[in-house]
Amino acid sequence: MENSNILAGKKGIIFGLANKKSIAWGIAQAMKEQGAELAFTYLNEALEKRVRPLAEELGASTLRMSSMKSKKPGEAWILLCIR
Repeated sequence: MENSNILAGKKGIIFGLANKKSIAWGIAQAMKEQGAELAFTYLNEALEKRVRPLAEELGASTLRMSSMKSKKPGEAWILLCIR
């Protein structure tokens, strides 16, 4: 992907990251390559152990626990917010 920094000066928060196979990981990498400042959330302490190193790899400014839960079994949240 060409690095045109179209997200320079923008801030994004990534929900739903579980590991490097997550769609959220690909989105986060692309956003970082385009200049965005990223923040990540995790669902619980077990996921924090997996998300923290990934967030650090992309230089995340924030890492916080989030309580977003799915109402349907097997449904996952992938939410992207850009400011």
